[in-house]
Amino acid sequence: MAMCSLRGTCTATLLAFAAAIVTYGCAESQSAVEWDGTIRDSAGVTIVENYGAPLWREGEAWKLREIVRIGTVEGEPEYQFGRITNMTPMSDGRIVVADAMAHKVQFYSPQGVHLRSVGKTGSGPREFGEGTLVVLRSYGDTLLVGDYRNMQAHRLAPNGDWLGSFSTRPESGYRVSNWDSAPSGLVVNIVTPLQTPDTPASDTLDVVVVRNLDGSPGDTLGYVPTSREFRFVGENPEWRRYPGVPDFDLRWDGGLVTGRSDSYRLYWQDQEGELERIVTLHRERMPFTDSDRSVFMDRLDKQLEEWNMPPDREAEIRDMLVLEDQYPYYRRFMCGPRGSLWLQRVSPLSQMSKEERESFSVGGLVPGLPSWDVFDGEGRYLGVVDIPLDMGYILLLDDLVLGVYEDDLDVQHVVVLEIDGLPPPEA
Repeated sequence: MAMCSLRGTCTATLLAFAAAIVTYGCAESQSAVEWDGTIRDSAGVTIVENYGAPLWREGEAWKLREIVRIGTVEGEPEYQFGRITNMTPMSDGRIVVADAMAHKVQFYSPQGVHLRSVGKTGSGPREFGEGTLVVLRSYGDTLLVGDYRNMQAHRLAPNGDWLGSFSTRPESGYRVSNWDSAPSGLVVNIVTPLQTPDTPASDTLDVVVVRNLDGSPGDTLGYVPTSREFRFVGENPEWRRYPGVPDFDLRWDGGLVTGRSDSYRLYWQDQEGELERIVTLHRERMPFTDSDRSVFMDRLDKQLEEWNMPPDREAEIRDMLVLEDQYPYYRRFMCGPRGSLWLQRVSPLSQMSKEERESFSVGGLVPGLPSWDVFDGEGRYLGVVDIPLDMGYILLLDDLVLGVYEDDLDVQHVVVLEIDGLPPPEA
């Protein structure tokens, strides 16, 4: 991937000591900017350390501008969403949306006009299960739809015609999870060891495997630390909230970024899976306070009541619960345009509004802020981009941000935002 700077054709002199001075400009406006970080080489791996000060000056941060919104409270059913779990833009600008409540994949024009609906409830051909659906654009705009309930993946032609399915059921002690795709069409998923009482948890690595269109696994692209959220300690299950959560995302050149949120340390790998860069940001972790614990336990009580669990099962859940003393450094990360990397900041539970407290799930990721820390293609900390609205699901692809917005009536809308202020792509 061509490493890109912020101003077209740029020159940068990076000195390997703290508070390096960086010449960072363009042909139209050459200007010197101080970068609070260092870059050095360690056995062929580039180490990028950021100490907190952003490289963007005032007014230079990228801005987001809404260009399309799909969804309505009343009207045609094709524009009324139940539970959007995934979406992807096609190469021609069409938008494909997976609605898990409707058990359908919906196709819309670049302007948001409904074109076609595919699927219905069931477990047979042309049917989706009653669970999460993930839709990914693969090579030639062929779509792969991950059907978690049916443990299948379905192939759709670019126009939505059904092409077939393959199984994703656990085998050989491993299960399939966490699908991802790159603009090139590369599709991968995580292969994770199953956790059972007779196979105690170890700090092993999940495998990021390329998934071919016929369902067969391809090359191993990289490894991700196994989650520590649920494990067995002896014969006793343990449910930890909020430990470091492993995460990965495909770089747009086919490489990979991995990390775990209890460390602000990101590993950048090339297309062959070789480690090429380690990017860090020096920042303190927020404490998980008594007020945060109170909010969590109040919400747990309400969710257990909603689930109508028997008292003995409620007691088991409480016994296995372990709350961490600190929040993770970030909620999640995404690879973005021009080689950038975006990491969402964490929102303390005690600072949520009453409405947010009533809707957040104790089993999900830690709540996040609309603020995202952004790094450039070399791993230097640029600053913060705010993604407007309260988007529950967010995707970066091409020069767009796609998100799911819920209005005051809890009606979901697909929102497409264009990123303004990006530098032109390098040749």
